[in-house]
Amino acid sequence: MLALGLAATERGEYEAGLQLLGRVYQLTTPEKLPQGLSSYGLCLAKVSGKNRAGAELCEQAIKLQFYEGRHRANLVRVYIAAKNRRKAVQVLEDGLKKTRNDVALVRVRNEIGYRTTPYFRFLRRNHPLNKLYSRSAQRFRSKGPKILLIGTGLLYLAALVMLFFTILD
Repeated sequence: MLALGLAATERGEYEAGLQLLGRVYQLTTPEKLPQGLSSYGLCLAKVSGKNRAGAELCEQAIKLQFYEGRHRANLVRVYIAAKNRRKAVQVLEDGLKKTRNDVALVRVRNEIGYRTTPYFRFLRRNHPLNKLYSRSAQRFRSKGPKILLIGTGLLYLAALVMLFFTILD
């Protein structure tokens, strides 16, 4: 039943997953079968709207199996369902630091549309300087560290000049 519940959750059939995993955890304790605990929490949050209980189940699963990226991915999905994007990104970044290139975490990062922070945080994300700098930095990064250093310096100087003229206006 645990395998069926996990498979249903992976397919996005949260109601079926909730029924199956709910029955599993009625019969046994979470410590004996921690593999499906985070999936049960995700189903609980998606179907019943019990986001806090779902997040607690995911966190309990993480404590029991800290090496399993799927638990953190499910916690990210619970936070997204609860419309708490900041917490979701925080859990995602923490998970990617601890379990690098985990398939489940990379997949959930693509699902939520994760973006890196802008280079100039004091400017809006869609400000022309942030757009120019991020595009140029990506190009320079592939060319090598020397070009990156020179290009970054020139772009920073250009940014300061633009900022100076923006302040004067």
